[in-house]
Amino acid sequence: MANEVYTRTNQALFFARKALDAWREAEGSQALDARSQALYHREHALFHLYRTVLAIVHEVADRYRWPLMDVRTVEQALDGEAARCFPGPELAELSELGCERETWLGRLLAGWLALHAPPVQAATKPQNDGLIASSAASARAEWSLDDADDAIGALNELISRYRDGMVEY
Repeated sequence: MANEVYTRTNQALFFARKALDAWREAEGSQALDARSQALYHREHALFHLYRTVLAIVHEVADRYRWPLMDVRTVEQALDGEAARCFPGPELAELSELGCERETWLGRLLAGWLALHAPPVQAATKPQNDGLIASSAASARAEWSLDDADDAIGALNELISRYRDGMVEY
């Protein structure tokens, strides 16, 4: 591979697609470990999509020669301070998308945070106290296949649009 910033973006998006395909396959599987495989591939897809967003931030920063190449998380790059210090349409758009919970990026960041959060105890007392798993963690709104599909589609469009705008003639 060439030693260019955009290759990291392409690589992250490629692996996100591979993880999403494996996730779909695991969801449709009848194997005994299908649920574990689906959870693994869900996290794998989320990881690579997060990497893709960070890579596109680095790609934009490299294009404008901004000192954001040391940023290691999407949240650091999209907070209000970075957007004010480095005013550009791409970073402003990503920052706005990240702040809105209903957008593909907002859901991706929420899924990423939930992935790193500790288990939460169930708020209600279970009906049967004899159950061993009565103290299991409560279900959260999980990152879904639909969310991943939305994110990949949006990232494809976003990357194409950003790269078209950054072409030198």
